[in-house]
This record gives sequence, C-alpha cells and structure tokens, in this order.
Amino acid sequence: MLLNHLQQEVYKKYQLILLMNLSIISLLLMIIEPTILNTNTQLILLLTTVTIIGIPHGYFDFLIAKKLFNHYNNWLAKFISTYTSLSLVYLLAWLISPVAALTIFLIMSVYHFGIEETEDIKNNNILLILYLGSVPIIVPILFHTNEVYYFFDILLNQTITYQNNFDLIKYVYCFGLIGLLFLKVKKLLPLYGLLLINFIFLPPLISFILYFCFHHSIRHYLHAMGDSNIFSSQINVMKFATIFLVLTVVFTAAVVGYMTEFSNLTFEKIIIKYIFITLACLTLPHLLLNIIYENKFSYK
Repeated sequence: MLLNHLQQEVYKKYQLILLMNLSIISLLLMIIEPTILNTNTQLILLLTTVTIIGIPHGYFDFLIAKKLFNHYNNWLAKFISTYTSLSLVYLLAWLISPVAALTIFLIMSVYHFGIEETEDIKNNNILLILYLGSVPIIVPILFHTNEVYYFFDILLNQTITYQNNFDLIKYVYCFGLIGLLFLKVKKLLPLYGLLLINFIFLPPLISFILYFCFHHSIRHYLHAMGDSNIFSSQINVMKFATIFLVLTVVFTAAVVGYMTEFSNLTFEKIIIKYIFITLACLTLPHLLLNIIYENKFSYK
C-alpha cells in the first residue's frame, strides 16, 4: 500500500495524537502513581516496544537495497552479508573499545535523528539538523544525569566520572532550541514542546520509548510507505510487517534467553545491553544505506 501525500499527512496527525496521548498518560502516572512506572515496568516496556515497533523500522532497508542494487547479480545475498558484516564489525569494536563505540553511536544517532526530523524542511541546514537530532540525547543527559550515566556504566562495564551541575547549560540549550525553531520552523514548536516536556519530566527510558518508537520509528514507516521509489502498491503491508516482526521477536527471545541462561547479569543489565548495543550495531549499516539512498534519489 503506497500512501499519497494527503494520506501521509493524515497519518502523521494520527501519529502525533497518539504520541501526545501516550505522553499525557505517562505524565499523569508519574504524578498520580509513580510506582506503576517502576524500573522493571520500564524495562519490560522498553524491550517490548523496541522489539515490536523500534527495530523493525529498519527492515525497510531491504526495500531500499532492492531499489539501489537489484541490477547486480546475487544482490540480496551480497546486501545481507554486507549489512550483517558491518553490524558484527561494530559489535567487535564495542567489545574492544566500548567508550569509543558508545561515543560513535551517540554521534551517529544525533545525525540520523536530525536528518529524519528535517527531511520535510526545505531550507534546513547543519545547525538545525544537529540541534534537532541532539534533543533525545542531550536533554536526558542534562536533566537526568545520574540515571543516564548509570545506563552508560552498564553499557561500558565501568563507572564514569561526570559533572552533575548543568543548570546554566540546561536553560541555554532549551531556549536555544525554542529560538531556532521559532526562526526556522515554527510548525515544529508544538511537537518539540511536547518532546521537551517528556525528556525533562519523564524517566529517561520512558521518554526514549515515546521518542524512538512512537515518533521516530512510526514517522519512518510513514515516510517509506509514501516513497514510490521503494514502496510499490503491490507490496502487502501486513505480510511484510508480519514476516519481519516474527524475525525480530525470535531474535530478541533467542539473545535475551541466551544472556539470561549463560551470563551472571541482572535482568536490568541484560535488557539495557541488548537494546542499546543492538540498536548501535544496526544503526551503522542503516545510516550508511540511507545516506546512499538519499544522495541518489532525494531530488528525483
């Protein structure tokens, strides 16, 4: 099912309404009964939503690769082997130098988020791309420093020393974002007002779920389904989604099950390591492929 421009805009409004409602529910729960969103609940929500919604959004890479490389012999086997190899190389880099790998992952995430956030903005620039892309990374660090660095400690298997006084930077960053949006893209002010509220007042894992799954990933689905270069009307969306969802669930169950059985890690550490290291390993080939595609087809 190929979406036309009007359908895309309608579904984007539905997506924004969904994001707003989930944000309001989360904020109300934090006010009325914060124990509901305890650590275990957050981890289960993280594992479930990223597995079902977050990771599968990268499976459109198969359609992108088909458009780019199907004129080559054995393109599918070559694509899968290259994609997998890049992910494994990144995993190896994480095992050898986790600090460098985490730093690269954060930089890639900022760029990737920024590019996707500005894809419909005609007069975007590098400042806008980096600023919007940095919001889901920088704001949680500034406002939930202890929790975020605790997760970094889990990912790196070491304790990081860090500054915990960002009061001035918080206000400069947030007012800078609002000012930039006011000058460049006023239409994004309501969205980023909502995102700022989430990242400031909600626990980092909950705000990450809302951003990555219910904003970034769903927007990626809608953008791909409106691109006639990669998504034809002959593609059965339900069949396509079901196949890749089953693959993701099986992979998640296998890896988490293995880590539970053969490691001494706690449930919390298993989920944090699995989710974020997996996303890091997939982000590298995902980003590179999308850069190649955008350079070739963005203006066609």
